[in-house]
Amino acid sequence: EIEKTTRKNNSKRRRQRKLEEERQGQEGTFTSVSAQHSTPELMAEEGPGGDRPHHHPPRRLLGEYNHQLCPRHFSSIVRPTKGVEMKPALLSLITVNQFAGMDHGDPYTHLSIFYELISTMGVPGEDEEAVFLRLFPFSLTGKAKTWLQAHPNQSLTRWEDVERKFFARFFPLSRYISAKSEIKTFSQGTDEPLCEAWERYKSLLRKCPNHGFDDVAQLKMFCNGLMPQTKMLLDASTGGSMMMNDSEEAITIIDALATSDYQAHHDRSQPTKKRILELDTQNAILAQNKLLSQQMEELKK
Repeated sequence: EIEKTTRKNNSKRRRQRKLEEERQGQEGTFTSVSAQHSTPELMAEEGPGGDRPHHHPPRRLLGEYNHQLCPRHFSSIVRPTKGVEMKPALLSLITVNQFAGMDHGDPYTHLSIFYELISTMGVPGEDEEAVFLRLFPFSLTGKAKTWLQAHPNQSLTRWEDVERKFFARFFPLSRYISAKSEIKTFSQGTDEPLCEAWERYKSLLRKCPNHGFDDVAQLKMFCNGLMPQTKMLLDASTGGSMMMNDSEEAITIIDALATSDYQAHHDRSQPTKKRILELDTQNAILAQNKLLSQQMEELKK
């Protein structure tokens, strides 16, 4: 039994030595392969002690910090994938009607003109958004241009977003409340003719298209703001009271009276032109009177 145990232990030790020799042989092979794959460049980079030197970034001069290149393709509005034909004549018209973002500027009128100009291109409905996105930046200048460029690059991808942000910036809630109040408190000026009062009131409505007043409310506010003599004129033109007509009839009557009033006001404002013959006659009389005065002075001496 003792002899059997001894043989078993000897066999176990031989196996362990064999495994140890195989492991050492594998490590030696790996070291040899690694040495063979060491490139001359890596060896050249190593210092005397085998340490690699530290790489320092290239030196920059003080003046270089003041001369950074401007991004060449920056645009807050994403460029449409579909090509857009940019006619010089159309670009010229758009730049002539630019919006500067001033407090007195009218963003609704600006977009209305912008849409009208784009419509002259005859663009199909499915391509309109691409045209709006491409040409809208050319319609802005001053504060409005600065506002657009303040958005991150390529951040505005839909025309609906551009339009919404444009109105939020240049027609905020405070301005909406003020514009709506102007409509409600409209009043005709003391020396303002009916034609000018009617045009001014319609202009107030256009500048605030989301006022929420229906046709009847609009006409009542206009009539209530008129001077007493103008109200009497409107009532007389209807043979009773303006309030007894519906909105369509009332608008037709006001338009007709405003047109007639404009013509009469225009005729009164035209200066009377004197004819050449009248001017020559007056000049002759003045010259004759001057000559007579000189002759009288000579006789008195």
